[in-house]
Amino acid sequence: MGKRLERRGFIHHLMAAMFTTTFLGGCGSGKDGENPASIESSAGSSPGPDGSGFDIKLAENRKLPRELVMQLLDQKVDRYMQLSHHCAQSSYLALKEQFGLEDEGIVKALTPLTGIAERGETCGAVTGPLMALGLVYGRGEHQLANWDTYRESLLPAGDFCSLFEKEFGSTRCSDVQNGKFGKCFRLTDPAELREFQESGATEQCSAVVRNAVRIAAGIILDHPGDAGV
Repeated sequence: MGKRLERRGFIHHLMAAMFTTTFLGGCGSGKDGENPASIESSAGSSPGPDGSGFDIKLAENRKLPRELVMQLLDQKVDRYMQLSHHCAQSSYLALKEQFGLEDEGIVKALTPLTGIAERGETCGAVTGPLMALGLVYGRGEHQLANWDTYRESLLPAGDFCSLFEKEFGSTRCSDVQNGKFGKCFRLTDPAELREFQESGATEQCSAVVRNAVRIAAGIILDHPGDAGV
């Protein structure tokens, strides 16, 4: 068997000359000259894994104009997508940073969940926001017998999936790809991965992630119940 093509290495090799703020076309990518790598360190300013800062951040976001919150999230998505080329991690990190969610372990756990190991299954722009919604409304290790919290957590999660499906026709990566590119790429195949990237993958997928994050943020901002974090 030939050497497996590493996605990030391939992208850096292919896009080295283009890896600037124009890389994402019309997408916002933050302040001119900002180093994308600084995003990783800025995430450390979020509250700790106990989620204690969520209520404060939620109140702050609710005081802001709705469109400003969405624009801030758009900027975060574009920066993380430029850095990682990863729908699940970028969508989660944008929501984590905006709403003061928890921790680096979740970001790492999301690594293989973009399209569920790139098999064309659940879109990473679904799994990342669902992880964020689970942190906000879900039950923890010491609440496993709490059936009501579990059932209640399905309501915002179900709303998110329904709205995502309404926008893109499906929550499956393969179907979203068909809608965006007119075909589904086998991303585990080096030749199809190359074609995917040359078709404007990061720009197209960033648009999906921005929309998904806006949907999740709207649910968090509007949900009347107490958060479970």
